[in-house]
Amino acid sequence: MTIKEIEERLEEGKSLKAISQAFAEIANLKIKKIRKEVERNRLFFDEISKVYGVVKAFALKRKVILAKPKKRLCILITSNYRFNGKLNTSLINYFVGSTRELKDVDKIVLGRGAVDFFKTSKLLPSYKEILLKTDSPTAQELTMLVKIMSEYNQVLIFHSKLKSLLVQRATFTDITATSFSAQEGEFLNFIFEPELPKVLHFFESQILTLLLEETFLESELSRTASRFISMDQAETEANKFIKESEKIKGYAIRSMENNKILENFASIVATQKYGTS
Repeated sequence: MTIKEIEERLEEGKSLKAISQAFAEIANLKIKKIRKEVERNRLFFDEISKVYGVVKAFALKRKVILAKPKKRLCILITSNYRFNGKLNTSLINYFVGSTRELKDVDKIVLGRGAVDFFKTSKLLPSYKEILLKTDSPTAQELTMLVKIMSEYNQVLIFHSKLKSLLVQRATFTDITATSFSAQEGEFLNFIFEPELPKVLHFFESQILTLLLEETFLESELSRTASRFISMDQAETEANKFIKESEKIKGYAIRSMENNKILENFASIVATQKYGTS
């Protein structure tokens, strides 16, 4: 390897380091912004989901609503973009494993990561794919998704969730609160004001949209944290690459200097030999 080639290798390493530093800084700033919002709203959304379960339980018990024509929908949320480490892969594997044995279930995959994976893997025999404009849905896209979900008794959203900055886990959220209502709702007694149908309509439209939006926010926080860790690891690898290249360059320079010394010495010896003769 020539000195020029080694210097080009060094420049590549320094460019990769600069890129990884920039992505890491962006991710760090984004984490600080999103994390505050998510942590502030988690308790609220957990409690409102339980209330939603109670409302649905009473509506079914009093036959205010009937069971919907479709039983269960599973939605997988992945990213349209790369640099998320192994997050998309672990989430997809969790989704496949969790839904493999489910019956009477429709499946929707969101995001370029899942769409590209299932096109090549063929692990899901039947599913619907939806690509949003970005990882965060617009108001129109949220409305479209809620309209789809309104046809099902139960909707499970599979997404990633931040446990700590270093740990992201795959999980699912029963956004329709069906599991809660089946276990606890029928044992509670409430008087609803306004009347139950109006309360239920509010939950089925406004609250369901908010709960869905929260799962996207949780996913974005988890992806951003994973991206930050990936870029930090990339910077570490770039530093190793640069250090190794500088070492190789040092060896190459010393080798060239040694060759010059040997050539000069050989020239001196040859001059002395022929000068003496």
